[in-house]
Parts: sequence; C-alpha cells; structure tokens
Amino acid sequence: MATLRQTVSTYAITISTYQSHSHFQLPANAELFIATLFRYRDAGKFKLHGFAIMPDRVHILITPSVDQNTSRCVQLIKGGYSFAAREQSPGEIWHSGHYEHRIRDNADHQAQLAYIANNPTRKNLQSFLYIHTAASYREHMDL
Repeated sequence: MATLRQTVSTYAITISTYQSHSHFQLPANAELFIATLFRYRDAGKFKLHGFAIMPDRVHILITPSVDQNTSRCVQLIKGGYSFAAREQSPGEIWHSGHYEHRIRDNADHQAQLAYIANNPTRKNLQSFLYIHTAASYREHMDL
C-alpha cells in the first residue's frame, strides 16, 4: 500500500553515469532516456519541469506525484532506462545513488531551471541539444 505524502515538493536531481562514462554522447541513448522520462511523466509518476541530458549525467527538475517520493522516481527512471537500453548498452549504466535538492520557493525553482538549461553551454556543449529548452521538447514540459 502506497503512503501518501502530506506535502508536494519539487526537486532538482542529478544522476551520474557509471565511472562518468559518456553514455549519453550517443544520440540514441539520449533520446531513449528522454522517452523514458516522458513515459513516467505520462503515467503520472511525476511532473517534469525541466531536464538536461549531458554526456555523463542527467539533470532533471520534477515534482513527484503525491503517492511517490524522489527515491522511487529515481528508481523508476534509472531502472526503466536500464531495462529499455539493455540490448544497445550492456553493462553498468548508472553510478549508485543520486543528488537531490528540494526547491524552496519560486526564485529557487527559476534558478534551478536556468542552471539546467545553461549547463550544456557552461560545459562547452552548445551543440548538445538534449535540454528542455530545445524547440522539440518545450511543449512536453509541465510548467
């Protein structure tokens, strides 16, 4: 039986790849990861506010549904992606654990969205367009 949370919070989450491998440098891997995010978002597991897929990590901004917590959402995302990618990417994909930051207020929310959107540019990956601000993904965001 799922435990209902009393409050709904938004979180900025970073998940790294195993041994910082550039797993998402391959477009097929990045696109499959985004499809996994959208699948769990569409299933009502969380609201997806933003994301950036970097070669060796992902940044996401989500609000778990009332019957989910961040650990469960990360488990779904990592496990769902690993299952979907197992034929094209055998072996370890993810570093154990994740980093999460609970969003405190609207200013923090906007700062985290900006951080996520600007992360590829800060890492000199301007052509790496697997971010929520790319035209092909904007319409899929829960704002």
